[in-house]
Amino acid sequence: MHVGFYAPMKPPNHPSPSGDRTLAQLLIEAMTLAGHEVRVMSEFRSLDILGKSDSQKKLEIHGREEVDRILNQATSSVLGVIDLWFTYHLFHKAPDWLGPEISKTLGIPYVVAEASYAPKQQNGPWQAGLVQVEAALRSAAGVVSLNPRDRDCLQPFLDVKVSQLSLLPFTRQSQFVLQKQDMLKTQLGQSLGIDAQVPWLIAVAMMRKGDKERSFRMLASALAQILDLDWQLLVIGGGEAANLVNKALAPIGDDRVRVLGVLEPEGAQQYLDASDVFAWPAINEAFGMAMLEAHRHGLPVVAGYTDGTATIVEDMVTGFLTEPENIEAFAQAVRHLIENHDLRKKMGRAARRKFLDYHTLEKAAEALDRFLRSLTSS
Repeated sequence: MHVGFYAPMKPPNHPSPSGDRTLAQLLIEAMTLAGHEVRVMSEFRSLDILGKSDSQKKLEIHGREEVDRILNQATSSVLGVIDLWFTYHLFHKAPDWLGPEISKTLGIPYVVAEASYAPKQQNGPWQAGLVQVEAALRSAAGVVSLNPRDRDCLQPFLDVKVSQLSLLPFTRQSQFVLQKQDMLKTQLGQSLGIDAQVPWLIAVAMMRKGDKERSFRMLASALAQILDLDWQLLVIGGGEAANLVNKALAPIGDDRVRVLGVLEPEGAQQYLDASDVFAWPAINEAFGMAMLEAHRHGLPVVAGYTDGTATIVEDMVTGFLTEPENIEAFAQAVRHLIENHDLRKKMGRAARRKFLDYHTLEKAAEALDRFLRSLTSS
């Protein structure tokens, strides 16, 4: 099958790393693994952060022009045959101006993945984007939901014949190196100048203003409550809020914290393999690809509860999900894992099993393949 792929918020080849970009790339990889030919149809970004009507109107006009460009290519055979259009991550700040019109004109199924609908924007600054989200949902032949929080809000706009797939977050497989953890931890400890004999906590996230910065601040406040214990914190990430994050972490002490900056996946993996607990407050997080990667490496996770994080972390089994933004509860959960070596290992093994059973690229490829073929065979 030839699949046309589009991500209105951020194209999959965008230079700025993020969970959104990662998942777009993974969706393409999963469909390719299933035997489909996937083509990125456009790099047009419909994202409007500030909620300004004039900017949104310009984006709409640009979107209409992009529709004409793509359809002209289709009719001139430059584009080639497309059997299905697949749009990933549309919401009121980044609506899909391309997929519904192109799919209708070409007579092909229109599929949306990770769509969300915010009723409070019906009279808000992104009203035009919200209306276009409604139009996209009404045009959809298939809907893929990755976050349970979004699914219920979409139902009023979907035709009764729309096919729906609940897809668990997923990522690539990685060799598990638990048997090498002690040696790896000793080597990294020597290079970083930190104690390899104490539990290592790790957090992986971009340092952006907003919820990411708030999560870092909460992490610092929580860890400040357990300074009576021995532990080290490794932080992987960077961004425009790096100075603010570093300032928030400073009271914990330079001897406790190592900020490693932005690392390539291979570089980050060795630190995940060597660490003992993944700790991240996950304020308003959709699901958190970094938590999924932590489970892939057999790490128990302490995170704040959201519907999305609960699709990854099984509370009391693969880690702890604490009340959102409850600093005391988060600190106590981290304390409990630091103080209980056997529990850390038990939860880590359970995390690894859960990942292998439900969250691999191969599992997602199988589910997406069945879903997409059902849409084109009817």
